[in-house]
Amino acid sequence: MKDNAVVRVDALEEKMRGEWIDFIETHAGATLFHDLRWLDAVRTAYGYRQFNLIARRGGAVTGVLPLTLVASPLLGRSLISTAFAIGGGIVAVDDESVRALGARALDLGRKHSVKYVELRGGPPPGEGYQEKTGVYASFAKEMPADPEAIRQWLPRNRRAEVKKALRIDEPNENSFRTSRRVRDFYKVYAPALRNLGTPVMPKKFLTTLKVNFGDDVDIGLVEHHGEPIAGLFSFWRKDRVMPYYIGADAKARDIRAYDYLYYTLMRRAVQRGVRIFDFGRSKVGSSHFDTKSYWGFEPTPLVYHVALVKAKELPNVNPNNPKFERFVALWKKLPLPVANLIGPIVARNFP
Repeated sequence: MKDNAVVRVDALEEKMRGEWIDFIETHAGATLFHDLRWLDAVRTAYGYRQFNLIARRGGAVTGVLPLTLVASPLLGRSLISTAFAIGGGIVAVDDESVRALGARALDLGRKHSVKYVELRGGPPPGEGYQEKTGVYASFAKEMPADPEAIRQWLPRNRRAEVKKALRIDEPNENSFRTSRRVRDFYKVYAPALRNLGTPVMPKKFLTTLKVNFGDDVDIGLVEHHGEPIAGLFSFWRKDRVMPYYIGADAKARDIRAYDYLYYTLMRRAVQRGVRIFDFGRSKVGSSHFDTKSYWGFEPTPLVYHVALVKAKELPNVNPNNPKFERFVALWKKLPLPVANLIGPIVARNFP
């Protein structure tokens, strides 16, 4: 490979999948949301067209960029890396590859008349993009090597809550188990989202993630008399565990099921040699942001890169946007069967 060879960017083809997989497996900047198993699940469950880009110099892969063309009846068209995820963006070995991938993404956005191109992470993509900062932060921390040391590693107030939560392990009507069945998790997750005023994603998305990732997906459940009342959907990835989706009902909150699920996952992770607990993304100032801080995790600001194509201002698609306040309030009042029926249709609009 010659260092002065021109970088070429192509659309990912089936025959190139092995090269993509090998590249993200060895590149430190790659995340769960660059994994083809995630991208395949988005395509299968939502049906949106993908423009996954792969850069080469002299035949060797030098970068990748997953992109989904979201056609939202409510919010218009956008090109996003990575859709229905908290991360994404360009992964590349050099600046020239970064710029080439960023430029191709912007060209695609213009070609398909999107409102904007949004890259959720990665290096600055070059000309035409601006930074979107101060909205989200991520939380990740290395845990002790001994699972018995995790309790003392937590802040004092959180230790007290975990102590109460561990009553779930005592002989009583509550219990914990792991499951391979997405329906067990969805049964408690869907009503939890309705109560928050958020449309639930299609069950097909979670089911496809479980099929695609296999044992790299972990589903933990707290049950009351054998019925799920709290669930945590997590991913194992290399040196970290990522608790990603969580839901619980009022009974679960009374017995500190959230605390139990997180603490139990921490212990199980350390027991299998995984020490990075990746709490994911939260909106600055939200209750989820505060919760992760209470566990002793420090926020790291996230930087997104946005190129405005037809839009005049940076996108702000989240439930805390004042524009969606009435929608959130109305959604909380929907009968659960109605919310479960139309939620997956509405959720397509909020990638």
